[in-house]
Amino acid sequence: MRAVTLAGAHDLQPVELADPHALDGEVVVRVSGCGICGSDVSSYKVGLFSDIVPGHELAGVIESVGSGVDGWGAGDAAIIDPKTPCGMCDDCRSGARYRCAMSLTAGIGFGRNGGFAELVAAPAALLHRVPAGLRVDDACLVEPLSVAIHGVERAALQPGHTAVVVGLGPIGLFTVAVLRARGAGDIIAADPVADRRRLALDLGASNVCADVSEVRGTIAQAPAVIECSGHPEVLHAAADLVAPGGRLVLVGVPFGRVQVAPLMWVTREIEIIGSIASSEADFVAAIDMLAGRPELAAVATRRVSLSEVPGVFEELITPAAGGKVVVDPRL
Repeated sequence: MRAVTLAGAHDLQPVELADPHALDGEVVVRVSGCGICGSDVSSYKVGLFSDIVPGHELAGVIESVGSGVDGWGAGDAAIIDPKTPCGMCDDCRSGARYRCAMSLTAGIGFGRNGGFAELVAAPAALLHRVPAGLRVDDACLVEPLSVAIHGVERAALQPGHTAVVVGLGPIGLFTVAVLRARGAGDIIAADPVADRRRLALDLGASNVCADVSEVRGTIAQAPAVIECSGHPEVLHAAADLVAPGGRLVLVGVPFGRVQVAPLMWVTREIEIIGSIASSEADFVAAIDMLAGRPELAAVATRRVSLSEVPGVFEELITPAAGGKVVVDPRL
């Protein structure tokens, strides 16, 4: 089969690999689409999870089924939740399986081959059915939408209250849509890319800005600020937008370091909250939301072939246009 592997930092290579086989409890899925995530780009820049086929936002049609798999058969359309929790750690035992270190490092596209390939093997326990109203070509968007849902849940925003979204990559765009669906009041969104600002308005943003520094000219401080860019240098500016007693939710994953002056965070009693991946409930909610609102698939503005993947990753380091990029191994 055709695939793309990460050989090292800034080194994605189209390759030919042996077709995977379904082991006990597994299925092999022919990939209909696999989204490129911001975490994929971060891994690409430093060579993290090398010698693996990346891609954890995926869906497709089952090609074959291993022994011990019930309820699934060849030809069934499926969405794969890529997380593979250990089941034994404190997080798993407490019900936060999505936070398990194994979930975040050993799942599909991280510790085992992912969706930048024609075929992928996955445990049947990770599968969700593609419901009526959702095209299998768009079903790969469920995973990033579930991450946005989890971030909005962490924000605990009351209906009618103002929210700010910093960074309008796919997660930020989906965050705008979820906030609007959950009854937020004004939604102010900031991103330097004009295409993304237009998409945010289409998805329900009340106003958009090119830079987080411009937000204060639009609103006063907000009860909830959701940071989706992952750029550590905007952390302080984002925190300054949080109203007293409010929350800053970090959905973007900042790999770098930054100096902050937290005095005003303390005196305003704001909460700085992390948000990682998504729970089972968030994933199911994302399936239902995308099936009920298929227009949200407009967040995906480009589909590319496997051979285009290396060049596209270089473009995504400093994106100048567009929303979500989906890898379509059928192209």
